[in-house]
Amino acid sequence: MRYVWDPFVRIFHWSLVIAFGIAFYTHESEWDRITHTNAGYVAGGLLVSRIFWGFLCTGYAKFKSFPPNPEGAVRYAWNTLQGRAKPFVGHNPAGSLVIYLLLALGLTTVISGFFVFNDGWLFDAPDLLHAIHFYSAWCWLGLVCIHVLGVITESILHKDNLIVSMFTGVKYDVNESTEPKNQENVSRETHRIFAVFGLPYRVLLRLFNKK
Repeated sequence: MRYVWDPFVRIFHWSLVIAFGIAFYTHESEWDRITHTNAGYVAGGLLVSRIFWGFLCTGYAKFKSFPPNPEGAVRYAWNTLQGRAKPFVGHNPAGSLVIYLLLALGLTTVISGFFVFNDGWLFDAPDLLHAIHFYSAWCWLGLVCIHVLGVITESILHKDNLIVSMFTGVKYDVNESTEPKNQENVSRETHRIFAVFGLPYRVLLRLFNKK
């Protein structure tokens, strides 16, 4: 047994589930347009907060502990289908890639939705913005379904209820689990990108600590 997911990650996760669910449930209703918009703003705020947390925090929620590795993700998914994938204490390679895609698609959906709601502000291309918002939202939903399927599959395969873990923060199947190895099979370009994007957050953290 090991404490893996900190309170911020758990609160973020379930808050985003609720915000996404409300936004998607109300997306076709003109009566609920304000509710839909507000849910989108909440989702956007949560996504930005998670990105900040991924650069500033420590432990298994830190981006550096699960860098994107498409080759490793495909290999892990194939091993899972064959029933011989090893459990990971934190995010496995396939789950890591899905998380990055969820964050990217989520931000695309929220930003395009903002411009759709504020029609004509900065961009006067309503048809394009509607298309981006529509397809990114549905792709986001598709990734959510893949994420849920992966969680259920891994829970059954490794006999460790990952849904409960996201409530308690505790994972039980850790004795033979693989620890994140952020230096292996990750290109220098990936580490360089992480360093560049992480620099502003590290500067903000230092300024905050000085106060």
